[in-house]
Amino acid sequence: MKRQWTRDELADHWTLAAKELELLANKTGATRLGFAVLLKVFILEGRFPRQKHGVPGVVIFQVAN
Repeated sequence: MKRQWTRDELADHWTLAAKELELLANKTGATRLGFAVLLKVFILEGRFPRQKHGVPGVVIFQVAN
């Protein structure tokens, strides 16, 4: 996965769409954020991260916001 993202790229690729937010409705806390990050990674790359630290912190921060 790409490690450096511009602000525009983060907004374009890592902001949750309305349909994606619907999938998070029954989740809370860390489970909600973890699910959202895994969902976006799978949508963008067609796979799940191989390692615990496979997703850059800036991406997680963007999804959390």
